[in-house]
Amino acid sequence: MPRIGILTCWNCTQELNCASAVCLADMRKKRGFFEKYKDQETVLVGIISCAGCPTIGAPEKILKRVKSLASFKVDAIHLSYCMTSVCPFVNKYLDVIKEKYPDIEIVEGTHKPRDKTIFRGEVCELLSVRTKDMTDLILTHMSAKKPE
Repeated sequence: MPRIGILTCWNCTQELNCASAVCLADMRKKRGFFEKYKDQETVLVGIISCAGCPTIGAPEKILKRVKSLASFKVDAIHLSYCMTSVCPFVNKYLDVIKEKYPDIEIVEGTHKPRDKTIFRGEVCELLSVRTKDMTDLILTHMSAKKPE
């Protein structure tokens, strides 16, 4: 019985509120990159996101995240569709994960991809939407004050 973990993109799950519903549905229905388990019962051990777009500490950060899945004896970690299509660091992540955890199968996908270029552009547009933040609020209140 394969024990599976899923690694998702922090920006997609935390910033854009993706609930990983399609990844989970495809796992449950054994579609997409989960077809390989079609004649087996599987166990979802956990889902975790990356640490966000990295700094110089990217390799250590991704390994810390993957450790949380590896510690629970996963047989395979599936990188979500968003990780394989949007993440500019995915190849670096793959290298360090495979080196540190050679006994864990790394599967580059969850559900079958549509056009990655289009998807990447759509995600970029969502991440670039201008919204007000705390700095805007503070500056608005500061400019509304009468000069002293």
